This record gives sequence, C-alpha cells and structure tokens, in this order.
Amino acid sequence: AFADSLGVLMAPPKVFAQNSLTVIIPRTNPGRIARLQDLARPGLKLVLGASAVPVGQYAREMLARLGAESGYPSGYARRALANVVSEEESVRGVVNKVQLGEADAGVVYVSDVTPLLTRYVKELPVPAAANGVATYPVAIVRGTRQRALAERFLALLLSPKGQAILARHRMLPAASEGR
Repeated sequence: AFADSLGVLMAPPKVFAQNSLTVIIPRTNPGRIARLQDLARPGLKLVLGASAVPVGQYAREMLARLGAESGYPSGYARRALANVVSEEESVRGVVNKVQLGEADAGVVYVSDVTPLLTRYVKELPVPAAANGVATYPVAIVRGTRQRALAERFLALLLSPKGQAILARHRMLPAASEGR
C-alpha cells in the first residue's frame, strides 16, 4: 500500500502502528453534548483538522459513515460540517481550541488524548464501523550511514516491547499482515 516511487528505501515500508479517531468535548460541556448525534445540532461549535490534513480527511469520512448508520438524522454529515467554526492545520490546534473552551467539540486521534488532557476534556468514542484507521509506516532509507542502528530501531518498533510502549500511548497495534 505504500509505494517507494523514488526507489530510496531498502525494503518496502512496514506498518508499525495504527490510530483511530475520537471526539473530545470540554469537561464543562458547554454544548451539552451527550452523544455523537449531537454534533449535527444547529449552533454547536465543532473544530476539525483542515481537509488537507490527514486528521481532517479522516474526520470528514467518519462523519459521512456515521450519517449512513441508523440512529443518525437525515443529512447528519452536512449538518455537522455546517457547525465547523475552525479548521486547524494540526491535531494540536484542534485540541487547543477544545481544551480552552473555544469549541464545543473536536475530532482528534485517540493517542492525542493524554492523561494530562483528560483533566480538561472528555471523550465520546466513535464506533469502530464508522471510525477511520490511520496507519504509520516505517522503512530504512538506502545509503543511510547508520544502517545497523536503523535496523535495531525498526526491530524495536515491531517487537512486542515496542508495540507495548506504543499501546501505552493509546496507539493501535501494527497490522499483522503488514509485518
């Protein structure tokens, strides 16, 4: 799935971790959001990543998938997108807006909701069927001067120990078929 069109990699990239999306709301919950359906309520302030940023693309796809599920109002995705008050260039920007109470909700990666952040925000989990999965590939570049070190690092990332470290940071495990 990951092409090396320039021929600069020693081997095809391997997925070392994955991530999914979650919706965050300020702990004070000024928008009175109780469920994902509320994101389409008129007047709600929603923050997403810009459409050119991966998290923004994933968020828009997630809203479309949610809108296709039963239990969501007609035009859900369109109505939720009408509530977007800011499009951020990074996940950090989305987190900041929600953490500071400048937005009622935002869509971020699960791994961005750190223990420190949970003092300021709550999560609304996204059902797996509607969630997107971001994959993170890794590869060694041809001609590296630190080949042995790069190989050791790659082995650590893919090892049970490396996967456990990533899991502690709320990353999903690498896909077994991509190893």
